[in-house]
Order: sequence, then C-alpha cells, then structure tokens
Amino acid sequence: MSQKNWFLLLAAGLAVSACAPSEEEEELECDETGKCDSVPASPCDGIMKDKSGTNFKRVAGRRNDPLAKAVFREGTTCPKTFKDIMAKLRKNDKENCAGELDGIETRLISETAQASGKATSYRSVTTRTCGNRDTDGIIFSLFGIEGSTTTLPKAVEIIAFDETAGIYNFYETDGTTLNFFGNSKDLLKGPGANDVRRCANCHTGGGLIMKELDAPWLHWEGHMDTPGAQKIVDANKDLGTKADGIEFEGVVKGGNTKWNATRLAHLKAAGKLQDVLKPLFCTVEVNLDNGADFESPVKGGRGGDELSAIPFDELFDPQLKTFGSISVTFADYDALIKANGQNVKGVTGAIDTVFDHVFIERSHADNNYVEQVRDAKIIDDAFIKDVLMVDFTRPVFSDDRCGLLSFAPDLTATNMTAKKVRDGFIANLEAETPVAGSPAAQLLAHLKASNDTAAHDATVDAFVAACTALGSKPFLQNSLAITSLNREKARQMPVFEFESTMPTDNQSVDANARLHPKTCQVVTQFVAP
Repeated sequence: MSQKNWFLLLAAGLAVSACAPSEEEEELECDETGKCDSVPASPCDGIMKDKSGTNFKRVAGRRNDPLAKAVFREGTTCPKTFKDIMAKLRKNDKENCAGELDGIETRLISETAQASGKATSYRSVTTRTCGNRDTDGIIFSLFGIEGSTTTLPKAVEIIAFDETAGIYNFYETDGTTLNFFGNSKDLLKGPGANDVRRCANCHTGGGLIMKELDAPWLHWEGHMDTPGAQKIVDANKDLGTKADGIEFEGVVKGGNTKWNATRLAHLKAAGKLQDVLKPLFCTVEVNLDNGADFESPVKGGRGGDELSAIPFDELFDPQLKTFGSISVTFADYDALIKANGQNVKGVTGAIDTVFDHVFIERSHADNNYVEQVRDAKIIDDAFIKDVLMVDFTRPVFSDDRCGLLSFAPDLTATNMTAKKVRDGFIANLEAETPVAGSPAAQLLAHLKASNDTAAHDATVDAFVAACTALGSKPFLQNSLAITSLNREKARQMPVFEFESTMPTDNQSVDANARLHPKTCQVVTQFVAP
C-alpha cells in the first residue's frame, strides 16, 4: 500500500470516528411504521415515559419544542416538579423574555371563588414567553391550588409548541415520573388503553383548550377580579405576574390557527375525506358562552347585568348568522330557572353562574378549522351552509348531521376539490335513495340546488321570527329545555371536570330534543325545514 493511500484511509477513519457518536450518546429506534432514526441521549432517559403509543425508550431526545430543548435535553439533571422545571428554565431559557419576572404570566381560574366572593380553590395557566417565541410556546397547567396556602402542587401538565413541525407536545409530571402523551397528530387518534394518549380525552382536536373562550370569560379574570388570585400569584415567583382571560383568548385562537394548518395538511395527506371534514359535520370540541356581559347575583333576582336576550350562537351555527339575539324578559328567565330547580353545585345558594345563562356552542377551534378547509378549496361556502342547514337548530351534538359524514366519497389528496367533494357526496347519497324528509334527503336536496344561499338565509330568518313570535316566556321555556340538554351532554365530555362549571336543573329532556325549524317548538326527531 502506498503512503498516499495509507494517509487517505487514516483520514477517512478519523472522519468516521469523529462523526460517529458512541452508543451512550445515540440509540437507533424505530416507530410503528418501521421508520428508524438515531436519537441523542438526554438526562431524562429512563425517567420520561412514552405514553404516546409508540413506546420509544428515548423520548425527550427526539422532541424539538422549547421545553425539551431547554429542560429535558439540556444539562445533566432531569427535573420532575413544576418548581424544578421553572428553575432550569431560568438557567437555560433567559434570553429575550417578554414583560416582567422572566416572561412568566399566570391566569388563575376558579369555578367557585367569583361566585362565592371569597378565596376557594383554583387551577392555573402559566406561560413563559422568552426566546422571542409566541406565548403558546410553553404552557403549564396546575390543578388543586388552595387559596389558604401559598404552596404550589408539584404535579403539572405541560403543552409546548414545536414551531418546526407545527404541533404541540403534551407532557405531565406527578412530581416523580415524567410522561409524554404524544403530539397534536397523535392525539387525533384518540386515547388508548392504560393511560396512552391520555390528553386526547380533553384535547380531542389536538390543540389548545379554553372552554370559556368568549367574553366575558366565565370563571377567568376579565370583567371582574377573582378573590384570592392576586395573593397566590404574589406569593409564588414561579407564577410571575397575573394575566387574564382577555389576553389568553388571543393566545388560544392564535395557537389553534397555527395547529389547524398542520392538522389539515396531515389529515389531507392521509387521504381520508371523512377525517378532513369531521369538524364540519360533527362536534369535536365545544366552548361555553353566556347571555350576559357583566356579573349578576348568583342567587338570582334583580341586580347586575340581567339577561335580556338569547344569543344566536346558542340557536344555530355562527357560520349561518352572527351578531344577533332574541329578546326576552329577565323576570321570565328568573322565574323559569327557579321553577326548573336550577342550581350550581359547590356554590351554596347559587342558582346561576356569575354571568347569567351559560350555554354550549360550537368551538372556535372547529369553526377555524372549517374555514381553513374552505380556504384550501376542498369545500366552498355553499357546501358549508348546505351541511350546516341539516338539523340547523342543533348547532352542537347533532347525530343526524354527523351521520351524514358516512357519505363522503373516497378521494385522494390531489382530488380533494370543492367540485369533486360535492359531486362525490351527491353520487353516494343518490345511490342510497334516501327517504323523503330524512337528513340524507335534506343534504342531497341542498347539494343539488344551485345558488341556494339566499334560501338558507331565509329559512334561518323565518326560524328567528317564529321564536320571537312565541313571546318571552314560551320561547324561554323551549330554549331552556335545549340548554339543559346540551349542558348534560357536555358534562359527559372529559374536559368538563368540575361540577361548578355550569348550572344543573331538574328538567327531564328527551335526548333527541331540538327546536322545530319552522315553529321553534321542542320536538324529538328530525324535521326538514
């Protein structure tokens, strides 16, 4: 062998040894699809458990969100409590922090403190905005904070946004063990057995959740202070400064807008139109809204911001008509909720929440996603209205409308166009020969009609007129029955964790109840308008 070749081999060998990490540094792991990659070691190996369903041994080393980079993959220690995680962030995540106190802000939420007028118990949402990232970059959720103590729980749930992938990562620690429950895409699969993807129970759409998203942000600070909240924040440096629901509404909406773009691309690439269109046909998530803008006595009676109208958002989808309401008389409302035995569990003497008339509405996340599907030209505005006008007086929890998703055609990602989607639905519905007056027949008629937007608008306007013509008390009797039913259905969703979130009552309402689209009376089966 010549000296020249020997030097070349030596150089090549040195290059390989310099680039190849040792087994202690990297490990080859494969996912459920068979895709394999090498993962660098981290101080949280063996401590963080993979509960995403993939069962990787090295979990932290493959995450790219700011929490993983600054805490789980950095240094030699693996913090397992909220306090220790915040301490490590102060060390490794201290550049370009927004605001005061290391960029930390906390919103304290209580279903009972505002209603009772005294310090009780709280949950919190804490963010740390550093490194020029958005506020949703790292979000901590603490539960069981007691107003009588300044000690914070060790356990914390954490969501962190991976900007490169456009997804959220979901973590939790009980103070001893760290868990990774998957990312936003994983959560779309739903929860698995044995705590796998546990966060999917509540984060059904894979994004951020703020149930009380609309003003005046029930249970959050916004229009009123929460008793005891300032004292708790002042006593704990890890909570930073106090923020409110007004600010966090924008964080949630902005974060879900980012994730929904990734969500749509992910579902479209998978090539199953039913999954792409699900939030249009079915209720994936809900939000809480209310009929008042400022507080009223929780024990009922006159005073405060008395309910004077039922918002359109409760009666039909905001995609159909927005910014309106049907006037009612407060005396009728007050008498009816008392006659219905309405009460707020956990708040002594309360028959209503601090803002009158809490109701369930379609979520902003679902509607924003549908708008992005439209903007991607998979569907158009006419298709959206054609679908939502089926069983339109049930804007949430419509099993009749949700069942129509089964008629979605099989289309590849490149063939998901507004025309092919509409034509495919029509072909599948016609092949079924739906019974006249059925939800399927209704959708087929809508899809085959051209330029029927004005007709849809007229149908909605006629419904509003019928409800208004009933008069305050009869209309309230009907609408409150549906309100009660929707609250009860929402309570079955894991995201509604606290009994004081919304009132309960003693009405017995048929599970299939809805308002008649022509008369505004309560009926128990589908009626074509």
